[in-house]
Amino acid sequence: MARNVASLPFLFKHVALMPDVHLGKGALVGSVIATKDAVIPAAVGVDIGCFTGDTLVPLVDGKHYKIKELAQKKEEFIVYACTPAGKIVATTAMAKLTRENTSLVKVLLDNGGEIICTPDHQFMLHDGSYQEAASLQNETSLMPFYSKVDRDGYTLIVQPYSGRWHKAHWILARSGVLGDIPKFEGQRTIIHHRKKEHTCNHKVVAVSPLDRKEDVYCLTVPEYHNFALSAGVFVHNCGMIAIQTQFTGEKLDGKLKKIRLDLEAQIPVGFEENKQISKDASNWQGWRNFKELHRGVKSLEGKATRQLGSLGGGNHFIEVCTDTENRVWLMLHSGSRNIGNKLAQCHIDTAKDLAKLANIHLPDRDLAYFVAGTPEFAAYWRDLQWAQDYAKTNRDVMMARFLQVIDRHLNGGKKSKPLLVINCHHNYAEKEIHFDEEVYVTRKGAVRARVEDYGIISGSMGTKSYIVKGKGNAASFCSCSHGAGRIMSRSMAKNTYTLDDLIAQTAGVECRKDAELLDEIPAAYKSIDSVMANQSDLVEVIATLKQVVCIKG
Repeated sequence: MARNVASLPFLFKHVALMPDVHLGKGALVGSVIATKDAVIPAAVGVDIGCFTGDTLVPLVDGKHYKIKELAQKKEEFIVYACTPAGKIVATTAMAKLTRENTSLVKVLLDNGGEIICTPDHQFMLHDGSYQEAASLQNETSLMPFYSKVDRDGYTLIVQPYSGRWHKAHWILARSGVLGDIPKFEGQRTIIHHRKKEHTCNHKVVAVSPLDRKEDVYCLTVPEYHNFALSAGVFVHNCGMIAIQTQFTGEKLDGKLKKIRLDLEAQIPVGFEENKQISKDASNWQGWRNFKELHRGVKSLEGKATRQLGSLGGGNHFIEVCTDTENRVWLMLHSGSRNIGNKLAQCHIDTAKDLAKLANIHLPDRDLAYFVAGTPEFAAYWRDLQWAQDYAKTNRDVMMARFLQVIDRHLNGGKKSKPLLVINCHHNYAEKEIHFDEEVYVTRKGAVRARVEDYGIISGSMGTKSYIVKGKGNAASFCSCSHGAGRIMSRSMAKNTYTLDDLIAQTAGVECRKDAELLDEIPAAYKSIDSVMANQSDLVEVIATLKQVVCIKG
C-alpha cells in the first residue's frame, strides 16, 4: 500500500510511516502523505498556528498584553472567548511558545488592525466556523470583538449575537470565573473603530506573506478553544481531547463504577444518539452551512444534530486515567460520526468516477484524487473543513458532559478548572509548509508533532497512554503515531480470544466485560511500549497515563 501511494505523480518527497502503521483503506493507517496540488479523499481530519510575540490580547482586567509577556508569566489569566451561539464569555487561559523561527503572514483588517501569524492559524468567521489565515479572502467576514471604556471607567464589550454593549464585569460574573473587576479610570481602548463599528461584521482587507521568520506563541483555552485579539477578532486557541484535572487518584476510591454508569447514561455510545438535543449542540454555528454540503447528505441533518455529542463505536473511547504522579486525567476519542463518514464516501465516489471518465490508471481505486483548482477539489475541501469542525465540536460537547460527571462525583458538583487541555485530530488533511514548499499533508491515523505541539498517543483499553510534545522531525513531516495500532483484524480477535482473556487483560480497569468488546481486547494491538520506543526521535513524553475507567462504543 505504501508503494502504491508513493507511485502517485503528485506525491511530495516520500511517504512517512509511523510506528503504529497497519492496513487501512487506500492508504495505511499510521501514514503521513504530502502531496502537491492534489488530495486523496480516502487517505483522510485540522490544527492551528500561532502569533508573533508582540500580538496584543485583551484581558478582563481592562488591559492589553503582548502574548509573549503572557507566556513568560507561566500562569493563568482571564480572556474573552466566543461560544458557538455567538456569546462572549470570560474564561481562563495560559500562553506558551509554540514554534521557533517560523514562516508568517500579515492579515490586514478593515478597522486598520494588523495581525501577524503563521499561515495555518485559524480565524473565527462571522458564522462561527474557522478558516486558516492563508485562505482568508478580501471581504471575508470575521467574528468581531468590540470594546471601549465608558465615562465611569468601566470596560464595555459588544455581544455579537445581540449587538448590545455589556459591562465586562457582568460578563465575568455570569461566566462563573473569579477575577478582578475590569474598571480602570481614564483608560482608553486600544483599537479605534469607524462610526459604523457596531455592524458586527469585521472584514479582511488583505493577506500577504512576509519574508521574515519569528518565534510564535498561542493560548490554550480549555473550555471554548478560541480567544479575542486586541485587533478586534476571535481566533482559534492552541491546544489539541485529554484533560489534566485538579484531582488526585485518592478522590476516585470507591467511585469508579458509579462514574462509569453515570457517563454511559450521559453520553450515547455505539449507534446510539442523543434523545434530547442540548443547547451547545443545537447552537453550533456549523449548522448554518449544512445546506452547502454535498447533496448526498442533505437528508442527514437531523441525524447529524442528534449525534453531535455522542461517542460512536469501534476504537472510540472515554477514559478516566491517572498518571505516574497519581493525577487524574480525562481522555476522549471520537470523530465526525456518521455524517463525516457519509461525506467522505460521497467524495470518494466522485473521485473514482472522475478517474474512470479520464481513463486514469490507479494502483488502487481508493487512491482516486482531486486536483487543486477544480470545482470537485473545492467542494471536497469545503466539506472536509466542515466535518473536521464537527468532529472537534463533538468532542467539546462530550467533554463538557464528562467534566460535569466528574465534578459531581469528585467536587460536590462545583465546577473545577482543568490544568491542561489537549485536543488533536488524527485523520485529517491540511495545507502546511515542509522543506520550504507548500503542500497538502494528509495524516491518516497520525498526529501533528511540530516543535512544542502537544499530542495524545493512546494505548489499548488495558495499557498505557501518553501525553507528548513534538520534536518537529522533518522526515516524518512533523508527525507521530496516534496510538498503538492493530496487529489483527476485529474478526480475527473475536475468533482468537475468549471472554476470560478479555477479563484478564483488562484487570484493574472499570469497564464492560462482555463478548461484544473482544475485538478491542488489548492483545489485538501492538505493544504501546514498543511503539513509543520507536518514535523517541519524533516526540518527548510529558505524562504517562493508565486508565482506571474505560467506556467503549
